[in-house]
Amino acid sequence: MRGDDQIDLVDGTRISVSFAAGQLGIRAGCNIMGGSYAVEGGTLVTDALAMTEMGCDQARHEQDDWISTFFGQRPAIALSGDDLVLTFDDTAMTLLDREIADPDLPLAGTTWLVDSLVTGESVSSVPIAAVSTFRFSDDGRVDIDTGCNLGGGRYEVDEGAGTIRFSDLVFTRRACSGAGGELEGAVMQVLAEGTLSIDLEARRLELRVGRIGLGLRGS
Repeated sequence: MRGDDQIDLVDGTRISVSFAAGQLGIRAGCNIMGGSYAVEGGTLVTDALAMTEMGCDQARHEQDDWISTFFGQRPAIALSGDDLVLTFDDTAMTLLDREIADPDLPLAGTTWLVDSLVTGESVSSVPIAAVSTFRFSDDGRVDIDTGCNLGGGRYEVDEGAGTIRFSDLVFTRRACSGAGGELEGAVMQVLAEGTLSIDLEARRLELRVGRIGLGLRGS
């Protein structure tokens, strides 16, 4: 972003904007914003953007608020090569095509950390101090830390249908309470469905079935 002065984003964050079927989606390091949009007379027109309610530090919350306000002011919109430029008053936001700026991580060989839980239209953070990871192998094996127990099984991706099917899952049986047990409950509820929708974009992976799902970050 630039105006008379450079506006620095909060460390470790970036702005990601998606346009699909008349719907706008924005990520800026904390919450997810979304709503309908239209381009009218060279300006980007959005309805009031809905925003998730994940708990983040004050700096990232303030950044979310600033970006929500910017998009609500009907910025001018124009393509310049691989860049999409949004301008309002003396502030310009330059967005690089995502496939160039941040290519998709491979599903297999990446460690995927569960960092959000999806329930209907709401997205919440995982319980503090609880950690759940997925690691997929090229041979169809998946190793899972549920936040409490360890295990895994087999997986198969149907790219045409946009689904992933888990099977033959086996886990240790350690009893857990607190944050680890809470996270495990959410993970196992999703895995119990067997076949899930899968959406991998850049460093983000979402596994979802019906109204529940898991958001994961790759590293």
